[in-house]
Amino acid sequence: MNQTEKLYNDYWTDKCGASQKHAYYDRLYSHIKSRIKVDSSDKVLDVAGGNGALLQYLGIQKADVLDISDSGLQEASQLGFKPIKGDIQSHFPVPSESYDKVFCFEVLEHLNHPNKTLAEINHVLKPGGVIYVAQPNMPPDDVYHVRRYAFKELIDDLAKSGFVIEWADFVPAYSVRAAILDDIKRNPRWIRKAIQCVNLTLSFLPWRWRYAMAKYLPNRFALLFVIKAMKESL
Repeated sequence: MNQTEKLYNDYWTDKCGASQKHAYYDRLYSHIKSRIKVDSSDKVLDVAGGNGALLQYLGIQKADVLDISDSGLQEASQLGFKPIKGDIQSHFPVPSESYDKVFCFEVLEHLNHPNKTLAEINHVLKPGGVIYVAQPNMPPDDVYHVRRYAFKELIDDLAKSGFVIEWADFVPAYSVRAAILDDIKRNPRWIRKAIQCVNLTLSFLPWRWRYAMAKYLPNRFALLFVIKAMKESL
């Protein structure tokens, strides 16, 4: 068992219950869910999809889940998804050009070499296949999250990996008020508390205002970037 496998082996053990998972995804993806199109005939791969909860939230009933976590794959299998164990930072253990849609949600911030993973996704997508990427805009925690992706950096890396951007959407910051309150309570630094108190005040702005802020200044005011891109035809 390598270091990455050890780190994520029990990652999904004792995670929150189904209702909490649904509430989490709903806070982040409710306004984007309708933009994600998957046909019943599509062959779908969820890269680092863990326990399959995201696929379930999106209403996808048939898909492959590629992950290194035994705890995640076990749960994904129980939900009816096909588990595939593999390290997403190396060659994917699946045939080339075999998928119509690939999901890469809340993944790239975990990787030291995300371009390798994006290249592999391109490799396993059929010509004209689609990747959906959801990228959190958060500082690293030096445990699971090792990098912060700026919006333009993500767009550039997708282009370098052979993808053409179709659209980008944004989840505005200050959308998870409970997390802000929790950080105010737990964080011992008064400067951090003061910043989070300002963020808490911003969370009461109308959603459309916060969305506009996220759209025009994504690196400052977006909690999450969501991108749809197509595999470039040669």
